[in-house]
Amino acid sequence: MTAPYSGPQTRRNIVAFLAGKVPAAVLTACVLGLSARVLPAGEFGYYVTAMAALELLLGLSGFGLDWVLLRFLPVYRLHGTRRDAGRLLAGVLGVRLALLALVGGAMLLAARWLAPAVPPGVARLLDLLVLLLVLEGALRLLRDNTLEALALQGRIQFMNILRSALLLAALFLLPEGTARWLLAAEALASAVLLPLACAMVLQALRALPASAGEGWQPPGVRQLGAVAVNNYASGVVEYLYSPSSLVLLMARSQPADAMAGLGFVLRLTDIIRNYLPGMVIFSVVRARMIGAYAGNRDYPELQRWAHFVFKFSALSLLPMLAVAVVYGGLVLQLASGGRFAEYHWLFAVLCGWLALRLHRLILNVVCNAVGLAGLWAQAALASALLLPLLYWLAGARLGLWLVPLALLGNELVINGMVVAGLQRRGLPWPLGGHWWRRALLAAALAMGAAWLVPGQGTAAALLGSLLLCAVFTLALLLLGAIDGMDRKLINRVIGRPLLREPT
Repeated sequence: MTAPYSGPQTRRNIVAFLAGKVPAAVLTACVLGLSARVLPAGEFGYYVTAMAALELLLGLSGFGLDWVLLRFLPVYRLHGTRRDAGRLLAGVLGVRLALLALVGGAMLLAARWLAPAVPPGVARLLDLLVLLLVLEGALRLLRDNTLEALALQGRIQFMNILRSALLLAALFLLPEGTARWLLAAEALASAVLLPLACAMVLQALRALPASAGEGWQPPGVRQLGAVAVNNYASGVVEYLYSPSSLVLLMARSQPADAMAGLGFVLRLTDIIRNYLPGMVIFSVVRARMIGAYAGNRDYPELQRWAHFVFKFSALSLLPMLAVAVVYGGLVLQLASGGRFAEYHWLFAVLCGWLALRLHRLILNVVCNAVGLAGLWAQAALASALLLPLLYWLAGARLGLWLVPLALLGNELVINGMVVAGLQRRGLPWPLGGHWWRRALLAAALAMGAAWLVPGQGTAAALLGSLLLCAVFTLALLLLGAIDGMDRKLINRVIGRPLLREPT
């Protein structure tokens, strides 16, 4: 396990990531589409609400422990021992399990005391939701946080594929199309993967060296706690504005059918975000960025990689946004079996929101790498004022449109405050206005070309989408949106001079 965050090792992780991500993407999309078909609209709405509650509870009970592993396990892998890393992981996992058990027990007690006020559709899901909370919380800590921090993407992708395959098989075998049976399938998949994740993590820890580097001391509890507290403070606000929290907020005033449509659009948007080419690289490069900066303390290199990943993500998002604007209704109709086409413009706006969301995710890594998690927490807490103000002033009039407006406002506040804070501290952060203008012009030209394609059926939409992507790519190249530094970094990622670099 030498040079775990080097260029060659990063390329191997990218290959493993891509090899697993493509089948995982197909399986995940199949699970979402089949769920919308198997479950009646009301049951699908209950399922969406239950999964939103799960995501919210997992986030609020995390207390920044995920970032303790993401921030410090690369340091332990570079400088520490297997015993040091094992102690860190055991301590974090023990605290995490205790918190999950506490939250689950509190949910069951609260439901018992407030039984008359709990809707029957929610009450029948509560026991499975608590079980899934404990299983999935422990699984994500080991699979997503620990293995990512140790730069072991191949193992992560294997488990993601296995989980999606298990859920897909369960959907074909469900005795009845209810939210309870689908939650039971989710819990079973987590229970199968949890011991597998434990075995993979133990194998990775055994490969670490038995002796530490000369003069190295593990970070103290105060340093670990500062990272956890600052990230948790920002994480609380993040979950306040998360799609899961907003779904629960809207469930108070919207019917189950509307919640099913909103939940489907949010889930589809999340799948798009997770499988953007730029985010594919980000999921691998994040550990490398933290590990490399821990070794060389080179901020310009960290900033270049962060900006490159965001630019690559944004350029891969724009054609998808253009397709959502032109053909969003048909995309939703095909994906959901003809049920949610009326949420076309909501889908398009949420695809646009993804650009700001991606920028914030990358900024978060930079702030943690350079030791400015406190700046991140301050910006997140300041943005917490926006949602209650928006809900109080216009919640009733906006309806479902409260969700995208709240999401956009939150991203603008956090991104703006963090960028300004970095620049005040002498850490430059380019906004990329020059390439944004050219990329948006390319997207406008591509949409114009797609609108000229005659017909409105699936075949016309497919032809128009292909034309849109081709025109966008050609316009990007002709307008010069990809510069010399981008070509250098692409060649470094690939490991060979694929693109001509400036002399």
